[in-house]
Amino acid sequence: MIPPIKEIPLTQTIAAIGALGTAAFGIVDASKSALPFINHLGLSHIKKTIDLLTPGPAGVNSLGRRLILDTVEANWINGADLGRQKCTAVALIHGHLIATNAPGMAQNTNVNSATLQAIVANTLAGVTLSPEETAVQCRFDLIVNTLIDEAYQRADEKYRNGTRSLAAGVAVLLAFAGGWMLLGGRFWELDHLACALLVGLLAVPLAPMAKDVSSALAAVADSLQLPKATAADAAVAVASATQGSRGPVVAAVAATAGKPVIEAQSLPSDHDSDN
Repeated sequence: MIPPIKEIPLTQTIAAIGALGTAAFGIVDASKSALPFINHLGLSHIKKTIDLLTPGPAGVNSLGRRLILDTVEANWINGADLGRQKCTAVALIHGHLIATNAPGMAQNTNVNSATLQAIVANTLAGVTLSPEETAVQCRFDLIVNTLIDEAYQRADEKYRNGTRSLAAGVAVLLAFAGGWMLLGGRFWELDHLACALLVGLLAVPLAPMAKDVSSALAAVADSLQLPKATAADAAVAVASATQGSRGPVVAAVAATAGKPVIEAQSLPSDHDSDN
């Protein structure tokens, strides 16, 4: 017979709900090969920024936009480190920059077009940049890094929110399936449906912290039981160590431990045994 949920310890309930959320995340992750759109969640933000920062034309000594987008997409789908992806995207954008597309790049990053063209020409020729050109180059690098960082942050947020929403839907379906398997026809009663829905919705947010929460609750429960156990153990220890005059001593310690004093006083003392 299945016990009511209110009779199950709270720590076990939290651990079970967290396990359901973990299973839901696992199913979503395993579905990526069958549902490719999951891997592409958020990628549109990155592609939009890459398009902005890689204006045409791409000539000699310039990486093409298509190659840059393919590389960025491959890193995103494979789940490479986010910081590494940003650095790779910035390096590819710098590889796209040449004198012919410098005006378009300057317009999109709000830097001086003529100075950016001079920077590109001097860099390819190996000429040392002037202080003004160095300042413009630093400003250009800052703007590119900022735009790329914003794009990846927005993309990561959309991906995380999207996968969590999918996992929540899977968790609700799993909760409904488990409830129906355990309760049969009684599952379609309103209270059971509401309980399954609540469990499914709580599974995803609880999954990352279910173990910590259950461990903390168990520790709190143990700490609440500790004083009583310690007092009882003290009573036994003192009673064993004071056999010569155990009547009054055991009475006092037993009262501290929460035991009836009359029971402790019933123990015979050494004076009584002599008589």
